[in-house]
Amino acid sequence: MRTAQAAGVKLQISHLKAMGEKNWNLLDEALGMIEAAGNSGLDVNFDVYPYTTTGSVLYILLPDWVSEGGKKMMIQRLKDPEIRAQVIGEMKENNFDYSKITVAISALDKTLTRKNISEIAISQGKTIEETVVDILIASNGRVITNMEVLSEKNVAKLIRHPMAIISSNGSGYYIKHKESGEMVHPRNFGTFPRVLAKYVKKEGILSWEEAIHKMSGKPANKFGIEKRGIIREGNFADVLILNPDKIQDLATEENPYQYSCGISWTLVNGKVILENGKYNGRREGEVIRR
Repeated sequence: MRTAQAAGVKLQISHLKAMGEKNWNLLDEALGMIEAAGNSGLDVNFDVYPYTTTGSVLYILLPDWVSEGGKKMMIQRLKDPEIRAQVIGEMKENNFDYSKITVAISALDKTLTRKNISEIAISQGKTIEETVVDILIASNGRVITNMEVLSEKNVAKLIRHPMAIISSNGSGYYIKHKESGEMVHPRNFGTFPRVLAKYVKKEGILSWEEAIHKMSGKPANKFGIEKRGIIREGNFADVLILNPDKIQDLATEENPYQYSCGISWTLVNGKVILENGKYNGRREGEVIRR
């Protein structure tokens, strides 16, 4: 924030979160700092996705200094017996609940997928810390995990905050990607319908208008994407028509490859691509450059 203020630029804080129960109480302090910066004139926002599970690289569990200089340097350090012992020692002070950290995508044997770190450690007869280090070395650092480490109360607090933008922090997957055996995060299929179903309809912490604006007009304005995000004469007609009674995310951690329901029609650049809930095969999108 100080850097953005000194440079006179906008600031977007991506995926604001407090990971791990011991850190949950720090969120209010972080929000206070962001609000103070905004009140002093900084154009600052943050984005958030509506899940308590994060999708993170496995090496996030290592001490920060281990990955400095990139993955190649990280692997070299982990292979050094003295550094390995130091890393394992520091990891034991983290107090992570490894039973809530599951391997989602790995370059290794697919038998690791869907198993939590505690289960893998027991099956290999190693400590949890040794297991994490060995998996990283064997996979050359290419392991993605799902971690149940966020507070639902904090997620709701962030979503309703006036400075929040709602993002998926995900990727676009075709449903047949399920055949790869990868356990992707449910946010890739369910983020925006989940916000409407859970935080608008069920819990009532946002109005329909607030939720839609946080997903469309607000981010378009933040990033200077002109004529998008708001229905207005002269703008591009990117329109989604949904049934407020039926809108619902269906993707779960156990079965993330499920499309949401309740979306009837979608127009991109004024052309219909979803008709009565069915994709018609047309590709009407375009790359947006600024």
